[in-house]
Amino acid sequence: MHPSQSQDSPVAAEPLASGPAPSVSGSLPAGRPVAARVRRGALGADGALAGWAAGIDYLGTETTRSRLIAHAGVLGSIIALLLYVSWRVLFTLPSGGWNLAVALVLVAFELFPVFGLVIRAVTLWNIDCRRPEPVTTAEPGLRSAVFIPTYNEPVEVIAPTIAAACRLEPAHQTWVLDDGDRPWVAELCRDLGARYVRRDEHSHAKAGNMNHALDLMHRETEDGAEPIDVVAVLDCDHVPLPHFLTATLGWFHDERLALVQAPQTYYNSGAFDDDGDTGEQGMFFHVLLPARNHDGAGPFWCGSTSLIRVSALREVGGISTDTIVEDMHTTLNLLRKDWKTAYHHQVLALGLAPATPDQYLLQRRRWGMGSMQVLVRERLWAAKRWLSWRNYYEYLSGTLWWLEGVGTVFAFLIPAIVLVSGAQVSTANPWLFLAVFVVMFTIRLWGSRAMYRLHLHWPTAFALRILRVPVGLSCLFWLLTRRTLQFQVTPKAGANQRARGQAPRVLWGLVAVLAFVAVYALLGLSGLVPWHTTAASTVASGVWLILAGLVLVMGIRRIQAAEFATSRRNAYRVVLRAPVTLGEIPGELVDISVGGAAVRLPKGSLAPSGEIALSLPGGADPVLLQTVRIRSSDGGSEIASLRVRFGDWAAYRSLSLWLFHTPAGAVDGLPDGIPAVALRRDLRRTGRPTLARQYRAEGDGTP
Repeated sequence: MHPSQSQDSPVAAEPLASGPAPSVSGSLPAGRPVAARVRRGALGADGALAGWAAGIDYLGTETTRSRLIAHAGVLGSIIALLLYVSWRVLFTLPSGGWNLAVALVLVAFELFPVFGLVIRAVTLWNIDCRRPEPVTTAEPGLRSAVFIPTYNEPVEVIAPTIAAACRLEPAHQTWVLDDGDRPWVAELCRDLGARYVRRDEHSHAKAGNMNHALDLMHRETEDGAEPIDVVAVLDCDHVPLPHFLTATLGWFHDERLALVQAPQTYYNSGAFDDDGDTGEQGMFFHVLLPARNHDGAGPFWCGSTSLIRVSALREVGGISTDTIVEDMHTTLNLLRKDWKTAYHHQVLALGLAPATPDQYLLQRRRWGMGSMQVLVRERLWAAKRWLSWRNYYEYLSGTLWWLEGVGTVFAFLIPAIVLVSGAQVSTANPWLFLAVFVVMFTIRLWGSRAMYRLHLHWPTAFALRILRVPVGLSCLFWLLTRRTLQFQVTPKAGANQRARGQAPRVLWGLVAVLAFVAVYALLGLSGLVPWHTTAASTVASGVWLILAGLVLVMGIRRIQAAEFATSRRNAYRVVLRAPVTLGEIPGELVDISVGGAAVRLPKGSLAPSGEIALSLPGGADPVLLQTVRIRSSDGGSEIASLRVRFGDWAAYRSLSLWLFHTPAGAVDGLPDGIPAVALRRDLRRTGRPTLARQYRAEGDGTP
């Protein structure tokens, strides 16, 4: 049971710390950029560095090589598709009538992607960014508070965020906004130096929680408290790195700038929407948002890892509560009042990505249906009068993108319908058609990946596109019904039992349809059932059908994979090797998390129960841990599993800061300025990280 603490008032406010305590690791070290060291293959003690580690440096200027390859990729994709369609029109279409009409439908389906490619060629041609000068003191106009909204997350998730936020510079306030009314969170905040805030009435979820805090802040300012100019927002699982505030507050020297958004980076690399190096969110934050960082565009608020000017929020009536995507909707309200937004392209905080298909689906459905709410409420199709052309395109296409799953269904069904229609859609030799198609499709795959700066890993991208089918259908259903939506929090805690994901029934339905059509076509070509079209026409539609089937199978296999099953653990474990001591016993760290550690020791050296102090390298204070169990290991040693006693907030703080603000030299081979959570043994992709290849870090001479 969690310890309880009585609260007599709607807002329980703990005393504020007078200033930030010294950081464990301080700011980024001087000398060679982190990205340069990652680029040269720096290894941890027992594994590789996660791809996001290169982004701890500011990612301002893309390398010339990356830009030229991207340009060649997008132009090559457009040219290959246009040449293919021209060949189809000039040399493969039937002479007329029903056959020609159906063939033209298929050709139009094949041509449609060229419009998206042309638009992306324009928007992604240049993705370089700029940044402000660092801010090291709490200047007037730049005084800040960090908001950490939380609801029902376990201590292993929220303790690192609170501990790291309290240690940030320059001097600031840290507010923990607890919508779960948990007394133990109040205790945790008091011991770590944060202010605990709760409310009696819990309407409008996260948006209402933050609006309550903003109202409280406004009342206190009117009563004579020092005004807060900027609010930094961190989801409760997003642990800030030491440079989070110093690197970003300088943006607010521009008096018309309302919002700064930074990348959302995830330390559980290899989660469901990730491939161990980049992932779906990586492409969004390292390609699409940097491309918008110029006048007349700018990013929208993505919730976490962001800073917002308080006066701008007050002018638009606070954080929007009209939809369940309060962040994007609030951004539109700011743009309507002529405020600007900016993107700071640097890894500033580390969070938890959805680890299972169910978590991914829940989160994406919320984002998708919330975007439909914004689309309808703001009438985005008619918003050109108050949005710049670039923002108009980005917001309209960004909301409609959530209907991609509906388009995927049509992409599967159109070739199937054409195939069973019996229409002759191609007069080309089947083998020639197949060869031309394969060449075109291969160039498109290469070109799209180059255009997105290698942040597309096709097996992952295809699998995730399949899971967006139920998301798109849910969005379409909302557009038709306009039912009331409730904000649903993405679970961060461990599950009661380990279970694999279950593919949505609509995906199995698509598999059944495609399988039936494919089998029927094969039987038709063999003369076993009536079939009224040529082999060439069958191949023209059949190749699309085969591709659709392969993608479906890939998606379902990923959903059901054991590596994405639920976990009973609340804390993410980092596997690394480092010398430690337990009491006076020397040992070797095997793995470590916010909730405990596993240590290899000489056999028989540790009692099977009780508490013992763990001393980590780097000068951190010893951490008192409980022995859970001891198991035998190879070579006459044993491994002790240890955990933090619930309520020992100092232990949670020490482990959190050691993992996320790692002292220099604490782990052999770990570059200074990179946290220990960057170490990975199970990366599914090898080679130089994508970010290190894509960007030239400041101070690095890479062309």
